[in-house]
Formats: sequence, C-alpha cells, structure tokens
Amino acid sequence: MKATSLKRNHKLYSGLDDRIFDLTVKIILLILGVMALYPLWFVLIASVSNPSDIFRGRVFLLPSGLNTEAYEKLLHTPKVWTGYLNSIIYTSVGTFINLAVTLPAAFALSRKALPGRAVFSVFFIFTMVFSGGLIPSFMLVRSLNMVDTMWALVIPGAVSAFNLLIAKSFFEGGIPESIYEAAIVDGASKFQFFFRFALPLSKAMIAVILLYYALGHWNDYFTPLIYIRTPDLQPLTIVIAQMAATLDTTLLEVMPSEEAYQLLMENSLMKYAVVFVGALPMIILYPFLQRYLIQGVMLGAVKG
Repeated sequence: MKATSLKRNHKLYSGLDDRIFDLTVKIILLILGVMALYPLWFVLIASVSNPSDIFRGRVFLLPSGLNTEAYEKLLHTPKVWTGYLNSIIYTSVGTFINLAVTLPAAFALSRKALPGRAVFSVFFIFTMVFSGGLIPSFMLVRSLNMVDTMWALVIPGAVSAFNLLIAKSFFEGGIPESIYEAAIVDGASKFQFFFRFALPLSKAMIAVILLYYALGHWNDYFTPLIYIRTPDLQPLTIVIAQMAATLDTTLLEVMPSEEAYQLLMENSLMKYAVVFVGALPMIILYPFLQRYLIQGVMLGAVKG
C-alpha cells in the first residue's frame, strides 16, 4: 500500500515537473520570438505611420494613421528597383551555383570508397578556421578579371564549408548504405543514384542549405562594397546604405531648423520603407520552405 502510494506521488510530481518545464520552454520561446519579430513589425508600422508620432514615441504596436508617401516615392525611384533586380539575380544565380557545387561534393565525400576522403575533409574544415584575408582575395578576383562583375559575388564563395559538412553528414546518416548498394547492383551508375535517389531523399537538407545560401547572398553588403563599382550593378544592400547616407547628408545641408525637422521625418519614413521592402523576398520565401525546415533542423538529432 505504501509502495503504491509512493509510486502514485512520484508520477504526480513527475508530471507536474514536466508541465512546469514545458511551460517554461514555451514562455522562453515566446519571448525570443517577440524579440526576433518585433523589429520587423516596427519597421512595417513605422513606414506607414505619421512621422511626427514616430518621433514622439507614440508608435509602438499599431501604426498611427496611414501614410503611404514613402512607398509612393519608392515606386518612382529607379535606383531602388535596379538594386532590387540585381539582388534577385545575384541571389538566384549564386544559390544555384552553391547547390550545384556543394551537393555533389558532399555526396562524394560521404562515400567511404572515395580515395583520400579524410584529407579532402580536412582541407574544407581548415578553411573554416583560416582564410587568405581580404588583400589576397581581392588580388585573386582581380587577376581573374571578375572585379565589377556578378561573378565576383558568386564564384569565390561557391562553397560554404559549414553547409558542405551538413550535406555530407546527411548523405552519410540519412541515406542507408543498403539503398546505394542495391541501386549499384541493379545497374545504376553513381550519377544516376545521386540524381534519382540521393537528391529526392534529401529535400529537407537541400531546403535548409538553400535558405542559408540565399540569405547570405541577399544580405551580403561587404562583398559588393569591395568588388562592385558600377552603380547599375550594385545590389539592394548597397543602394539602401547609399540612400541612407544621402538622406542624412541632405539633412545636414538644410539650415532652417523647422525645414530640417520636416525633412528628418520624411527621410525616416523612406528608410523604414526601403528596409521593409528589402526584407520582403525572404519573408515570402520562408513559408514555402517551412515544411522542409522543420525537418531540416532535426538533422543530426539523436532519436530517443
């Protein structure tokens, strides 16, 4: 009787501890989610609010009024749309090259029969710790005549060692060796197995590294700042930075205080609008990859 009572109390306390733990985790995740999403939400509501209310701190959760003047100006700013188109092209081409190089390389490294597999893996891992630096990289890109071209943004970073190791680990643990052996016995070549079996079975992993690569290209600022000189070839990140600097410079040139204050409010709306428009493609892309990303975050997880 006493043993039964103890077991019952143990289950009761154990269930209570689990509920407290789950509640704590949910609260922490909720706080982190709000911290991650609120800046973007504030940029959106600030871009359509009354600028005077923004400076008075009245815009917090909901927009104040409805002011679309900033977006109307953006529609008539060709420089923004040129940068937008360039970013889309660089991101699309760069991500395609990344996947075209990373996936076959990771699959080859995952095959135990590859001669020198450990040596090649060490070479890739070495690049995660050490790099040639900016000056040698610039000299290499210049010697290849890629300065002020799209290829300077997509060729030098064609492979990320981190993403390569993720893909390699998935090919090793996510695709049973028995499938590979059965396919080879049935007469399939290594290329056929890669395209007909390995890639279809790796949708979650491909979605994860695709998003990593796409985000890297879309948000890249430093690389085009170094290599792209022609204004018509500059991506959106450079255009946004230049617009912000130009708006601030114009503000400093305005002498009367009232005029400067009014221009400051108008400039702030333009900055908010440009930032939100720049983040919009990645926001649109995420729902299409969400199903695979949920699977992808479990890559390498321990089953229990």
